[in-house]
Amino acid sequence: MNEYIKIRYISKGKGKGAFAKKDIKKNTIIDVANVILIPNKDYKKIKKTVLYDYCYIWKDPKHKPGFENAITLSISQFINHSYEPNIKYLYDYKEKAIEFSAIKEIKEGEELTVNYNGLVSDKSPVWFNVLD
Repeated sequence: MNEYIKIRYISKGKGKGAFAKKDIKKNTIIDVANVILIPNKDYKKIKKTVLYDYCYIWKDPKHKPGFENAITLSISQFINHSYEPNIKYLYDYKEKAIEFSAIKEIKEGEELTVNYNGLVSDKSPVWFNVLD
């Protein structure tokens, strides 16, 4: 069980989302998600499945060119996208993990969101229609 995150259904359009179990202070690490590197040949198959929506671009120079994507095994898979996120993520290539931390104070019950583009301020379009 995660100390900070609970999952609940939001709507048919958004599906499930991650919410704060309690107040979270700025800079708190809320999850460290271990990843499985996906061989490029397998990623081509995954792109045709629902798992595609849960993949991350993995740019670790030690694993290029054979592995350019990864998937996490974590509750953080349910953190939805927002252009006004309250969480950021950082890659830890050495540990093959993604660290999620609060970028502002978060109240209990508030939805936890990240910018799927990677940078908090990146307003580039994502691969799906964003529902607020």
